[in-house]
Amino acid sequence: MTTKEQISNEIIPRLKSDNKYRSKILATLFSDSASAIELCNAVTGTNYPENAPAKNLTLNNSLGWFHNDLASIIANQILFMIEHQSRISANMPLRYLPYITDTLYRYLIEVKKLYGSALQKIPTPKFYVLYNGTQPLKATTLRLSDAFLLKEANLSIELVVEVIDINYNENNPVLKKSKKLMGYAYLIEQIRQQINQDFSRDAAISYAIDLCIKEGILVKFLKENYEEVAKMFSFEYNYEDEMSVLQEEAWEGGKVEGIEQGMEKGKTEGIFSVAKKMLAMGIELTTIAKSTELTIDTLQDLKQQMALS
Repeated sequence: MTTKEQISNEIIPRLKSDNKYRSKILATLFSDSASAIELCNAVTGTNYPENAPAKNLTLNNSLGWFHNDLASIIANQILFMIEHQSRISANMPLRYLPYITDTLYRYLIEVKKLYGSALQKIPTPKFYVLYNGTQPLKATTLRLSDAFLLKEANLSIELVVEVIDINYNENNPVLKKSKKLMGYAYLIEQIRQQINQDFSRDAAISYAIDLCIKEGILVKFLKENYEEVAKMFSFEYNYEDEMSVLQEEAWEGGKVEGIEQGMEKGKTEGIFSVAKKMLAMGIELTTIAKSTELTIDTLQDLKQQMALS
């Protein structure tokens, strides 16, 4: 078994010296058609065979996009999934609203046909949050209509998001339907356990990956993507912590200078803080731009400022 000393002396230096970066762990894990179908069957309760029609989508420039989103077309469904490790935001349906529109127009709809008389059919959209946070879930269904100022019985629009708990538990019915998702949940659980035992964050991540490989869990994926997975987990944990703190600070600050101003300030500071951390890790500017939505010029200026400081 890998020890703390081995991780500090051998693994972490190797990780820090490698600048390659893979931006979405869960999306990479389920990037092939068979794996996407496996995830779909586990989350939605469907029973599609491995050879069912399937296509993973990427929408990095969408207004609602973030680094841990997945979108797939499987048979007659279009599935949107967001992984969440912190508290569930009640704004998930609102966030999904531009995402579904962008996806439909980019991949599935020819605009000129919308002016014809024939009805244009689309895959049935379904929205999910894959939750592996530590706080108890307060709700498993989120609705866009919860945000409406005027409550009416007959709505002109609705968007429903199902929240699925994917925390590691051998009896979790969703995890039992997907070996890969079970392995992913186990990996996250091991990282948390090592952090709770006073491992540093990077050491805990490396230790957990090494442990999973030794126990025969996600072996092929982890061996092929060892360094990229470790770096991405490190970024995700740092980002979640950073944003959680900043949101709380923004909320407190909002009491004095206005809630909206405080939240906007916290969001901006959080984005720049994450960008600095990613630059320090040697991550490519194009990758950082996709994750933070900052321009390349802004990132180059930030990089120069860091070099001078």
